[in-house]
Amino acid sequence: MVTIPVIGVGLIGQFLKFCFHSVRERRWRPSSIVDFESFPNFHPLVAGGLCYQVGDATGWGSPMTALSIGLTGVIIYDTSGMKRAAGRQASILKRIGRMQSLEYGLSELLGQSPVRTWIAILAGAMLGILVERSWLALFAGP
Repeated sequence: MVTIPVIGVGLIGQFLKFCFHSVRERRWRPSSIVDFESFPNFHPLVAGGLCYQVGDATGWGSPMTALSIGLTGVIIYDTSGMKRAAGRQASILKRIGRMQSLEYGLSELLGQSPVRTWIAILAGAMLGILVERSWLALFAGP
């Protein structure tokens, strides 16, 4: 019972992102559903849900749990480290391009701060619990 909650976490996360961005910007923005970089970031959200589900299903001392925690660590490093640094470099390159009257389509919105990444992982774990319990309540026999 690992797959359904993880898929549910991803779908709920993208829907919540759509709602948050629409309310914050006060306009309908369906493109935020397929935006995987803005907060809550899709990757740590799903990784947090997966870590909890694998740990709960296989036991917290199992090799599968260790593997999922290791992969989540890579996602944390990538999201809060490498991508964020690339976004900062893109910002600098855009500033240099403006000084030289050049326009580049570089994206500065890469990665998240470490705090946002950890919040997304914890939210993913909590959403995973919620989806799992809801799924079991809906489809469990009497």
